[in-house]
Amino acid sequence: MRQFLLRIFHRIDRILLGLMLVIFLWMAVLSYQRFGQIDSVIAGDPIQPLVLADYTPEPATPLSIVTQIWEKAPAQSSGKEWIYDVFTPPVIYYNPVTLQFTVSPPEFDRPVILTDDPFDLELLEVRPQPFRIQLVGYVGQDDDYLATFENVATGETMMGRPGRRFEGVGITLRSFELRQETIPSGSRSPVFDTVAVAVVFDEETGQDRILTDNTKAMLPGPEAVFRIADNPIIEYLLKEGAEIRDGTQVYSIEALILSPSQATVRLTDPALPEPIQRTILPSPRYIDSKRNLRTTGRR
Repeated sequence: MRQFLLRIFHRIDRILLGLMLVIFLWMAVLSYQRFGQIDSVIAGDPIQPLVLADYTPEPATPLSIVTQIWEKAPAQSSGKEWIYDVFTPPVIYYNPVTLQFTVSPPEFDRPVILTDDPFDLELLEVRPQPFRIQLVGYVGQDDDYLATFENVATGETMMGRPGRRFEGVGITLRSFELRQETIPSGSRSPVFDTVAVAVVFDEETGQDRILTDNTKAMLPGPEAVFRIADNPIIEYLLKEGAEIRDGTQVYSIEALILSPSQATVRLTDPALPEPIQRTILPSPRYIDSKRNLRTTGRR
């Protein structure tokens, strides 16, 4: 039995050895074929081109596009082809000098460029309106003072005692005195200043007015400087209610606003179908040497 098993093992060894030899030979053949292909590529042997079938494109399905034309939007409730509009709300301003409130009207109209605009009036400046004379000082001794005033329109210096009437401005000096006024300071002891005080009678208003030499006297309403575009050399100093005549055209100053500076002006002309009213803003001054101011009173 033992010998029989030994014979079987010897045969199995031979069989395994034979299989290993066959596998080795098969791998050697495959390696030879692979190295042959690599040598052919390195040597530059021609490679057979690939044969591709011809490509036949298929046409795409055309798209059906439907176009629509919208109708033009119709004109609405205001102006030429007006569609919509916005406005700036009014602004309220307080003038501490005149102790009055002013309101800038809301802006509804968009700027329109006119090819033939008959409105030639330009606004140059809106400023506080000073009283006709200003108290600038005094000369003399106690109980015999001579008050000194300045004519705002001409720059002339006028002097007088109580009872004196200044012919050119329609003002009479009623009284004049010196007062001691306290000046605000951070120290505990008070600080005083001597202030000249004059009481004058205004013939235009029929009322008395107090003037001091440390404060400029102002009137409640502002004044404005205008010019006509065709003649920019001449400037007009006007108040509310005043008028400017330029040929057949009449410009009426309806309203003046100090801040922001603007003027509401009404233009009437027989050649116009109806009056034109506008709110205009200041224009820059291009001529600034030796201006000729003309004052037009209320009409």
